[in-house]
Amino acid sequence: MYYYVRLLKNTPIEAVIQEPFKLVFTITTDLTEMFYDKPCKLRCQTVVRAPSTVPGATADDTIMTIIPQGLSQGYSLDYDPKIGYCSVDIRMAPCMTPYSECQIVLSLDPAPYAARAGTKPAMEPPQYEIVPAWSLPIQLTPAPLNFSKKTKHRKVNKKYLIDTRQDLVERYFRLPPHLTGMHGPGRSLLIREDATEGFMARHIWDSGVFMTKYLMLPDSWLSQYMEKTRVRKSDEDALESTSSCSLSIPSQQRKRVCLELGAGTGLVGISIAVAFPELSVLSTDLDEALALMQQNVDANRALLPTRNMTVGILDWAEKDRHVEPVEILLLADVVYNDLSHEFLLQTILDYSDDKTRVLLGYKFRHSAETQFFVSAKEHFNIERVHQQDAMELFVLTRKS
Repeated sequence: MYYYVRLLKNTPIEAVIQEPFKLVFTITTDLTEMFYDKPCKLRCQTVVRAPSTVPGATADDTIMTIIPQGLSQGYSLDYDPKIGYCSVDIRMAPCMTPYSECQIVLSLDPAPYAARAGTKPAMEPPQYEIVPAWSLPIQLTPAPLNFSKKTKHRKVNKKYLIDTRQDLVERYFRLPPHLTGMHGPGRSLLIREDATEGFMARHIWDSGVFMTKYLMLPDSWLSQYMEKTRVRKSDEDALESTSSCSLSIPSQQRKRVCLELGAGTGLVGISIAVAFPELSVLSTDLDEALALMQQNVDANRALLPTRNMTVGILDWAEKDRHVEPVEILLLADVVYNDLSHEFLLQTILDYSDDKTRVLLGYKFRHSAETQFFVSAKEHFNIERVHQQDAMELFVLTRKS
């Protein structure tokens, strides 16, 4: 289980130095059905992106520099669970003037939870991880030099800011150390999600975060599977190259395809495409989710040099599909709607055979979800391979 810092009244597209704008934030679960129930302090910081100077870096590679003095009112904000929705006026300090844009980051302030020698921490550490929120880039404009017109300027600017609020936030997920050789040190996945509460399909959900963090690890089930099949594939290719048979399988038919169903923001599919570039990943959902999903793929292009990630529409209720089975199916938080179980199971059956591995990330939410597993057991062997708190990862394989 995770909690998420949410920017409910998100940041403006443009901000004038020293001119206030309102930030409304809270800390909730993935479906916003529950607030974080303990008071805490959040660290509010400004971050500036700059081109990376690491040898071999491309124009898309950037580093992020934290400017703690970028906010005029200081960086510590109080979260009060009794209020739930907390509000604060933010002002950019004059020291930000040399920069053309910045981002605001709200994260848990670790200071109150650090115990000093011989003393207890001021606050009890949270039981669950609290995922930080990053605003979209804010264009910065210098304050007016004619201070006699400040009031008039603020009135006009305030109206402008209200009309140009951004409705997305960014989340960052650091790549594990073993991927450093492939992508460079300190790299992170960048995922944007809807800041509003209305459209949950464009949100990050717990099982997606759980699967992303686990499956990229060097000892995860998927890493071990890929290592074993990688050796097997290389042996098969060697046999084919030495065979005199003229009916060898064309290379395009040996393409290793990973299909994600109900992808939402595309978080899991992007992480798999980054960690395993030999897989061709296709993340799918209904049409209303595709624009944001494509935006997230584009935001991570620097981590996808082989361009092995695409997005597409897939309606589970579509009938009479004529498709080829894929090697890996990815599913995260897809069984919460019991009305879609029949369509979901048929879609999984359409895209799988006895060689397909179905990776299902699951978090229990209500009892009706269990009916999916009852129906799936008629066709699949189901093995739980990893668990964290209330979240589980299952691998499904077709029965003979």
